[in-house]
Amino acid sequence: MSNVDELLSLVLHNTCQDGVNFSAYELTGISLNGVTFVYATLNDAVVNESELINVNFSQANLKNASFKGARIKNVNFSNASLQGADFEDATLVNCAFHNSIVENSNFTAAKLEKCDFKGCNLNYANMYSAVLKDCDMSFTRLMYAFLKQIDIANTPMKGINARGSDLSFSKLNDVDLRGSTLKYSDMNSCTLNKVVLSHSNLLGVELKDAHCKGIEMAESNLEGADLTYANLTESNLQNAFLLEANLHGADLSKANLKDAYLVDANIAKAITKGANLENTILE
Repeated sequence: MSNVDELLSLVLHNTCQDGVNFSAYELTGISLNGVTFVYATLNDAVVNESELINVNFSQANLKNASFKGARIKNVNFSNASLQGADFEDATLVNCAFHNSIVENSNFTAAKLEKCDFKGCNLNYANMYSAVLKDCDMSFTRLMYAFLKQIDIANTPMKGINARGSDLSFSKLNDVDLRGSTLKYSDMNSCTLNKVVLSHSNLLGVELKDAHCKGIEMAESNLEGADLTYANLTESNLQNAFLLEANLHGADLSKANLKDAYLVDANIAKAITKGANLENTILE
């Protein structure tokens, strides 16, 4: 049974619905503008195919709420509880998620533009084939997240923790990942353009067949990483730690490997034409 008319009647009289309990409300197709739900409870609410503009959900309980196919603009989800929330196929523009808990959420095929996820907990989130443009994901937690085929552009991701995440076949363009943790993550066949991974922990990362031309990986930990047939031409790997890394068939043409540590690394068939090997340790 739809609760759309009930909620519209309430907000018609008072756009402030702070602290009110709307658990499990059926709100498919609703259109809301300028309504506040601060500290409200909307867990298990269904808000699919809705239009939400200038709505404030800060501090709200939105666990397992569904926003499938919704059009969401200028909405504040900061410090909200969004565990298990579903944003599949939703379009989100200029939305704030900073410091919110969004574990086990679903953003499959969602389109996100100018959204703020700073300090957000997105562990175990599903962002398969999502598109992120001009967002901010600095210091987010993305451990064991499913980010396969994600497309991220012009989005700071400094200091993220994406341990064990799946970024295979992803596209990252103009992304700052300095100081990030990507231990044991799957980045096979990804395309990295204008990406900075300096001072990052990439222990055991998989980068097989990755296209990483010209990326910055100075002083990063790549111990045990699998870079088989990766394209690392013109990349900066100065002072990188590549102990026991697999570089079989990797293209390191014109790469900077000055002071890099490649002890026990597999460099069979690796291409190093024009590479800077000054003080590189290859024992």
